Amino acid sequence: MTLGWATGCGGGASATPTVTYKAGGDSAGQNDGPVATIDGVGTLTGSIKLVGTAPTPRVIVAKGTAKRDANVCGAQVAIVDESLQVGAGNGIANVFVYIDKTPPGATVPAAPSEPAVFDQKGCVFLPHAMVVRSNQPILVKSQDDAGHNTHTYPGRSRSFNGAIKALERDGVPLSYTKHERTPFPVKCDMHSWMQAYHLALDHPWGTITKADGTFELKDLPATTVTLRVWHEKAGGKGGFLQRSLKVNIPKDGTISQDLEFQLTDFGL
Repeated sequence: MTLGWATGCGGGASATPTVTYKAGGDSAGQNDGPVATIDGVGTLTGSIKLVGTAPTPRVIVAKGTAKRDANVCGAQVAIVDESLQVGAGNGIANVFVYIDKTPPGATVPAAPSEPAVFDQKGCVFLPHAMVVRSNQPILVKSQDDAGHNTHTYPGRSRSFNGAIKALERDGVPLSYTKHERTPFPVKCDMHSWMQAYHLALDHPWGTITKADGTFELKDLPATTVTLRVWHEKAGGKGGFLQRSLKVNIPKDGTISQDLEFQLTDFGL
C-alpha cells in the first residue's frame, strides 16, 4: 500500500452546533463531565486505486438468458459481477470511506429528512453501494416490470425483508435505527445475483468512492480522526482495506489521502 499526502488552504465552512458527542457516537450526558467543542472543520479528499491489471468482470447473466423474468433481467444488457469495479486510471469504485466514531467534542447535524432512494433496474440494484444516516428515511423503488424483494442484513438494526412490486415508483419506506460499524449486504431473494451494500452512520462523515476512485468528505471536525476503508472484496471475502488510518484534519483547510492496493488485497 502506498500513501500520498498533500495539504492546502481553502475557505472553511462553519459548523452550527447541534449535539455534542462523546467518542463512539453517544450523546454526552449531564454526568459525563465537560466536553470541549472542536473548533472548526476541514475537508478530506483522496483516491483509491488498484496496482496492476484489473480483471475483466465476470458475466453472471448473459443477455437474454435469464431463467426468471427474462423479459426484464438481462433483457437489454448482460448482468455482470459488480463486486470489483475499476475505472479510469485504475480507480476503484464503491469503496466505503468513513470514520467509525464521532470525535469527542464534535457537533453533529440532524439526519436528513429528505429520503435516500434505493432503486433497481434490469434486476440490478442502484446504487451498488450507499451510505445513509441512521434514522434517515429510505425509499425502495423499482424500474422493473417484475417483482422483487429487498432483504437487508444489518448488524445492529432490525432486518428488512419486504416485497417490491413491479414498477414501484412511490417507494417502500425503509430505515436503519442503529449506527453500524461495517457495511452490510442487501439482497433480492428472488434473483440470487442481486446484491448491494449499505452503511448506516449516526454522523455525516462517510462516503463512497466514485467511478474513478475519488472521494471527498466535507466539514470533518478539525482534529485527528480514525479513517476506515472497507470494500466487499477485501481479502477476497469483504472487509477492511484500512481499519484505523489516522488523519489530521486541518481547520479551514484540505488534506488529501491517496491509497493504492494490490490485487492480492482483494484475494486475486
